[in-house]
Amino acid sequence: MGLPAALPVSGPPVTLGEGNTPVVRLRNGPDRAGANAAMARAVEQPGRYPLTSYSSPSPGGNPPPSSQPRSSRGDPHANEGYKPVAYELARDFSRRQLDMVVVPTSRADLLAGIGRGFRELAAAGLIGREPRLVAAETAAAAPFTAALRHPDRADQERTRVTGGPTVAFSLGEERPCRQGLDALWRGRGTAVAVDDEAIMAGHRRPAAGLLLEPSSAVASAVVRAQARTSGGLVVAIGTATGLKGLVG
Repeated sequence: MGLPAALPVSGPPVTLGEGNTPVVRLRNGPDRAGANAAMARAVEQPGRYPLTSYSSPSPGGNPPPSSQPRSSRGDPHANEGYKPVAYELARDFSRRQLDMVVVPTSRADLLAGIGRGFRELAAAGLIGREPRLVAAETAAAAPFTAALRHPDRADQERTRVTGGPTVAFSLGEERPCRQGLDALWRGRGTAVAVDDEAIMAGHRRPAAGLLLEPSSAVASAVVRAQARTSGGLVVAIGTATGLKGLVG
């Protein structure tokens, strides 16, 4: 028997069943706060589990308004769970120098966790140097790309952008979370934004045989551009399957 779960997606809300595992798909709200609130209501039902983060802000992200309850501020240790991604990459490419890791980025939880993992490996002498981190964003809302255009870090933290519609509906923030900026600062990183045409090209052309959802195909689209210029080993992180978009 599976576990009942909740998941925000585009399109009308429906309930799907696979065996004994009902999945409630929630219509995304007009903004991130709406989606988070819908998820919070859904998982209040006994026995239902979230399939995505719904804390606001993300763990380690920008401070919430003073009016927001402490219970909704997320777990500051949650990103530790992403460090094994770095460990596995170091293991799998132990005979080669990993030059660059491209991560689909919105609130930067994954980016921050991977950065921490590589820093710990380097500090322990288990890798020669940390790979460069790249935050892959949709051009419709690319706060990290906009922020890094400013030479002053204080200006980077104050950056705000106005988002627009995009096929990469899981991505897009108005401002860069500090945890993401910190990961890029420490890891000699950068941010690259790609438009919907490039994203859908990556979505339609499976990477290494894997069908990626558009929000994940952002990374593969960036990798195809970076691999032509870096001359080193570039890895894209795939965060979600494109199969879920074929359901319903």
